[in-house]
Amino acid sequence: MKYLIFSLFFFLLFACNRKISSESSSGLFPIKEFGKWGYIDSKGKTVVKCQFDGASPFSEGLAAIRIDSAFGFIDTMGNVVIKPRFYETSEFSDSLCKVVIKKNGLFKIAFIRPNGNTAFTTNYDNVASFSYGRAAVEINNEVCFIDKKGKVVINTHFPYGGNALFHEGLAMVWGGTSKWVDQPDGSRIMQGDTTKYIDTSGKEVIILEGMGYDDFAEGVALARIKDRPCYLDRKGKPRIIPEREDLTYFSFSDGMAQAVIAGVDHRAGFIDTTGKVVIPIKYAQIRDFKEGLAAYQDKGIWGFINKKGVVSISPQFEQVEYGGFKNGLCKVMRAHQWGYINHTGKFVWKEQIGIEYGKLDLVKWKLDTLNIAKPLYTEKLAGNDNFPRKRHFPLYHQLALNVDTTDMTVFADRYFAYKLYLINASKDTSKIPAQDGRIKIIQQAINKNGVWQDIENFVNSFCGNSYHVLLLAPDEFQIFASPIYKGTYKTKLRYRLKTGGKEIYSNVFTGTINPEQFLQTRDKPKSEISLWVN
Repeated sequence: MKYLIFSLFFFLLFACNRKISSESSSGLFPIKEFGKWGYIDSKGKTVVKCQFDGASPFSEGLAAIRIDSAFGFIDTMGNVVIKPRFYETSEFSDSLCKVVIKKNGLFKIAFIRPNGNTAFTTNYDNVASFSYGRAAVEINNEVCFIDKKGKVVINTHFPYGGNALFHEGLAMVWGGTSKWVDQPDGSRIMQGDTTKYIDTSGKEVIILEGMGYDDFAEGVALARIKDRPCYLDRKGKPRIIPEREDLTYFSFSDGMAQAVIAGVDHRAGFIDTTGKVVIPIKYAQIRDFKEGLAAYQDKGIWGFINKKGVVSISPQFEQVEYGGFKNGLCKVMRAHQWGYINHTGKFVWKEQIGIEYGKLDLVKWKLDTLNIAKPLYTEKLAGNDNFPRKRHFPLYHQLALNVDTTDMTVFADRYFAYKLYLINASKDTSKIPAQDGRIKIIQQAINKNGVWQDIENFVNSFCGNSYHVLLLAPDEFQIFASPIYKGTYKTKLRYRLKTGGKEIYSNVFTGTINPEQFLQTRDKPKSEISLWVN
């Protein structure tokens, strides 16, 4: 269980780091067009042309980009200022960025400066990003902090740390059974069912009994004193006492804090900095205020209210990016299409949608033929980004697979592909086994012995919650990309799908592959978190 807690701790820590750095970004937003990434400004104007294989938000004037499989950094003009050479990157925070390098044949975590020089390399596996000159690390089940030289400067003597970042100069840590412990130097530390806030020197500023406290935000931290919710100042004194004791409260954002009625049918509203409920407790789903607007859900559709509780942007979006508005824009989805809207709700940019379904002008794409020497660990994505379409196929009368070699599309943003149709031409809804929105459609080829053999594998998740059933109604279909391979072995190819205790196969077509692509018995099964692995 302790390992699960630590994993969760560092997952939340990474998410929080993204929040901090994104809010100090340059006002540029990553976009993807024709398989390449670039950046727009808050007016929707392209500032950095789409030319990279991957792109992240800006932080402290720099953004991580990917060229092939290596990560580097660009400035706001699109100039590559740190050459791509890293295996993984995060975002700059406190003038340092965590990256993964290869040293002496081993992967190591390092921190680089904005000029690309390495500040230090560490042997610690779990290291957070920096804030206020400190970064959290896990050492022997203890939350510690290192300085910008990689030296441990704070031993908290506590095993847990919430998100263990310094917020407004203070970090929160907490532990199990409460007791005072004498130290060799004559001092005493409190361990156990205790929460403490420390400053960047490690000094204990606030010590509280129990757990469940929150980080500092906008000058206060959420707490419960004598079983009453309140917000503490930096001296541990109550500054804001909400007028209602029966509500569950959250941290302040943009001068407002969510107040929620706990229970199955919980509802939420907001209090202001006086502790008064100023937006009624009536919303089933609502997000924090950002730049004066908060996203709320009405009958499954998202809109935005202002700080007076008045609808500012009417409900019309299927999804809203959790972080809300930043630098004037918010990422939302409408009609299955992601894009950025401004404060009036107007789209300033929309992504390309359903490229598999349309006729593509491939001249606008920089494509190649896929040439690999191993089985492709592939995923046929089905879900919000590839939702079923309606069409009647008179030549089919049941669930079917068909590869259209006369109509090309794009695979993985980089390679030529044929369109692979999954068609339900039956009169009943088909129930197709799926994992995390992925369908296990596997490509096969005839080997030199004249036998069909898999040339793709599927990454099986170890999480039971990943598995579900995709419903495809009568006359519904989906299209996937079937990569066109370049190889030395000319053969016949097809796809197979196992469903309902039987296997269905696509039409057979001719192509070339490399002999090394044939999946061997030793290659199966593959089981890990489902990711693109080649």
